[in-house]
Amino acid sequence: MRRTFTAGAVLVLCGGVVPLVSPAGAGPAVAADGAAIPFDFDGDGYADLAVGVSGEDLRGKLNAGAVQVLYGSASGPTAHDQFWHQGRKGVKGAVEAGDFFGSALASGDFDDDGFADLAIGIPRENIGRGSKRRVNAGTVQVLYGSPSGLTAARDQVWHQDSKGVPGVNEAHDNFGSALAAGDFDGDGFADLAIGSPRENTKAGHNTGRVVVLRGSAEGLRAGGVQSWNEGSAGIASEPLGDEDFGGMLEAGDVTGDGFDDLLIVVRDMAEGKWRGAVHLLLGSATGLTSAGSQYIGLTDLGIGLTTKYTDQYTLITSLSLGDVNADGREDLALNADGLDTVLLHGHADGFRPGPLVAPGQPGKDTIWRDSYGAALSGDLTGDGYVDLAINHDPMIIQIGTSKGLGSTVAQWPIDTGGGYRLVSVRPLSGASPHWLILNGDDSGTQAGSVAVRQGTATGVPGPETLWSQDSPGIKDSTEPGDKFGWPVG
Repeated sequence: MRRTFTAGAVLVLCGGVVPLVSPAGAGPAVAADGAAIPFDFDGDGYADLAVGVSGEDLRGKLNAGAVQVLYGSASGPTAHDQFWHQGRKGVKGAVEAGDFFGSALASGDFDDDGFADLAIGIPRENIGRGSKRRVNAGTVQVLYGSPSGLTAARDQVWHQDSKGVPGVNEAHDNFGSALAAGDFDGDGFADLAIGSPRENTKAGHNTGRVVVLRGSAEGLRAGGVQSWNEGSAGIASEPLGDEDFGGMLEAGDVTGDGFDDLLIVVRDMAEGKWRGAVHLLLGSATGLTSAGSQYIGLTDLGIGLTTKYTDQYTLITSLSLGDVNADGREDLALNADGLDTVLLHGHADGFRPGPLVAPGQPGKDTIWRDSYGAALSGDLTGDGYVDLAINHDPMIIQIGTSKGLGSTVAQWPIDTGGGYRLVSVRPLSGASPHWLILNGDDSGTQAGSVAVRQGTATGVPGPETLWSQDSPGIKDSTEPGDKFGWPVG
């Protein structure tokens, strides 16, 4: 059963948009079609906070990595938590130095049982032994949700030597570097896109690959698996050298046809310099298709051609999908090198990049110059319209209206200091207003912490709460290099 758009809040996450409804005066929100809310692992209607602790040292093994889950409530995250890592009872795999378990996270209901599941990237996992050992080949581990939350009862491990998965394990493929969940074939089961950006698909070059596993009643499966790279038939691009195809992924319904689409970030050569670009692959009843695919480079948007870009790189540093003009199609906000943010509106045929206007003209493709960081969308005022948060100090909130992003701007001071940056906008308490989630490092030791702040109907930010492994009731303790919150969900 496909998700349908209804009146109510909109949740924007890895894995697209899930409309949320919450009856007046009644408990937490649920997805409009009864499907699980991404990251709601226990099905209570509150999204949970999955926190990567990719630099966690375990049993004397440096940077083995872990994932900490803080379960949600009507007031946001709580100290009711789980601490997941390889080598834990029931979890496949062993604790090994340098795996960086938890470097990427994505959530969807892969088995459509009403409980969100969690995919965990382990891009530096070594596979094999002796002469067959493949350093940093990479794997993805999947934990499934239940009434009691995540469980290892059906723990899955996927890599390029898994039966049915295209490719072979090779050193430094970094399979699992990026993840995105979305229902690309509209069968009601979330699918999982996995980025392997250093995969060799062309002799001598790390061009990259994206593999898509299909959801089913039994969970993720390789039956009907899809594989994409810049050499795939119908993919519009000019591959040159090391493209890192699949280094960043995002899923959502850009065309409004009921099938999630997939955005794939690459870096390509333009005018003698590496420039960021994004592919759009469209969903269909048979899954992702190259028919109607698009290739949009930053140079197509007028970014990377000005004199302020003097180095060799202008790359995409963040992207987010959200329906900012309430037309049933998701719109793309992307940021380049922490400098310029662009909003492209979705249409029945995808994006239509062209001249970009200054902010304040609802419905128009827009550019914010000197925006200084990630731009992510969500309903921060609880009025049913998506707002855009642009990383800054203070944080800039472009307020959404029935026609799209308007001219009203709110500013949210960031109290935590320590170089905190925006990483997610989530409905941690169920319905709207949504919450801003930031990560950072007060101590300068890369121990890491996560700040959460809820929006309000007036646009004024609610109180900010800081979480770390030293927070009361949280398992484990803060140590230098843990990278708690790198990434968050």
